[in-house]
Amino acid sequence: MNHCKSLFKLRRRLVARLERLERRLSASAALAPPDRDPVISYVTIESLNAWSQFAKALYLSCMLNAKTEGRTTVGVVPSGVPLNDAVGLAITRYKKYATPNSSGVWDRRDEPAWHDPNVLLGVCQHVSCSIYLQMQAAFSLGQRVFLDLPVFRNFFAHRNRLSSRAAQNLGPQYLLPSSLRPSEMLMRSKPMAPASVLEEWIAELKITAELLCQ
Repeated sequence: MNHCKSLFKLRRRLVARLERLERRLSASAALAPPDRDPVISYVTIESLNAWSQFAKALYLSCMLNAKTEGRTTVGVVPSGVPLNDAVGLAITRYKKYATPNSSGVWDRRDEPAWHDPNVLLGVCQHVSCSIYLQMQAAFSLGQRVFLDLPVFRNFFAHRNRLSSRAAQNLGPQYLLPSSLRPSEMLMRSKPMAPASVLEEWIAELKITAELLCQ
């Protein structure tokens, strides 16, 4: 997901990607659990990837003085920083002694964990982003997705006993038994909730992106 001079367009890219994942998840409803598990794993991993790429693109878009959905130009200090240097500002905030390669390009492996809201908030505060308070408000709604989606992504990526237990231990947060398999837990709903846990997380990502970009 690339940076953009319009935060509306940037958000629509994220929403389109998440909606494709939702359709894929919905289409798997009729499958038997062994056949559905790979779909749940894919949607979980890709949802976090989509958010991570969006968060980085949002930061870079702000550095380019993008316009919000309300047509306000985002201000930063310093302004007019080349994108590679903007990436460097983010990296050195969290890895003080990191350096670019001999060509002056920063290694992607040195970049911070963009999926973490604290990273986006930290780098945007560092450059005095004019919508920083708006960003703070967007992340202040008690969304569980930013805490729990990475735990399940870690399970599906590594599938070991420790990552499984970490995911299962989150069951009580959703009034679900911790004895459920992680994939089964994600497709259950909290009592009286209209959507599954995974669907709820995707909805939270959409809402947060809207608040960030408005």
